Amino acid sequence: MKLPWLSGRRKWGAASAGMLASLLLAFSGQVSAGIADTKHNLGSGPGPGGRNQVSDTAEICVFCHTPHGADTSAPAPLWNKRLGANGTPAGGGSYTTYDTLQTPSLDGTVAPVGSISMACLSCHDGTQAMDNIINAPGSGGYDTTGGGNDGRTYTWSGATVNAAGRLSSGVSLLGTDLSNDHPIGIQYCGGGLSGSGTTVSGTCKDSDFNPPQTQVINSNQVFWIDTGGPGKQRTDLPLYVRTGASSSLGPLVECASCHDPHVSLGQAGPAGTLQTAGDTFLRISNASSAVCTACHVK
Repeated sequence: MKLPWLSGRRKWGAASAGMLASLLLAFSGQVSAGIADTKHNLGSGPGPGGRNQVSDTAEICVFCHTPHGADTSAPAPLWNKRLGANGTPAGGGSYTTYDTLQTPSLDGTVAPVGSISMACLSCHDGTQAMDNIINAPGSGGYDTTGGGNDGRTYTWSGATVNAAGRLSSGVSLLGTDLSNDHPIGIQYCGGGLSGSGTTVSGTCKDSDFNPPQTQVINSNQVFWIDTGGPGKQRTDLPLYVRTGASSSLGPLVECASCHDPHVSLGQAGPAGTLQTAGDTFLRISNASSAVCTACHVK
């Protein structure tokens, strides 16, 4: 959707940071202090020790979002980073997905890498610099390529980033071989589900899954796995429905089904959820494998 107030705007300054923080509140439901206390704080300002960071800007949100000149084709709000085309890594090459293992327990179809997972992988596959930024801080820094594979050539420090600004090691570097990671773009519960209003229709092909919830939000049929609290909450596990050729697959599991990039460890969930955020940006604590068993009946 093309937002009218974005049209023709290609520059923004430091004063826009407050506007961006307000916009992101609508998506995360949390103040910016949450992400400032995490490893997703790549800026030069205060934050957790030992994280990867630049010395060129203290801004935090800019490495993913911009209030003006965003990529409106991206599956994430106000996206500020180059994405790969047609399910390919931004820096070139191709992905190997979980279904190539041909495990007999995999019931659902795995779609090509896409949806919100493409946004996550634009840093975490390591094929382009984390400072690939379409709309850089300050005036006159707009570039639709984000600077290409080498990004803005900022100066980086940190244990798991190289001089070029790419993730170079550690569990956060997923690479392009995704066959050793939980499948993404996979049909929830083996597929077979659709929704209308607040009703989920169909039957899971695999009965070892908890049923999802659904409702219409902003004219979109939205699905999620409930983890507590009234209605859809940030601490629930969202499922994603795609457009185009994969739309018939129904609700899919993506990176952001389990992870929320904006939360810090132990951050309290909305009132009534009785949940706190877990390690590695998990939407809820995985104590007693709560994330796993929210979906899987084991």
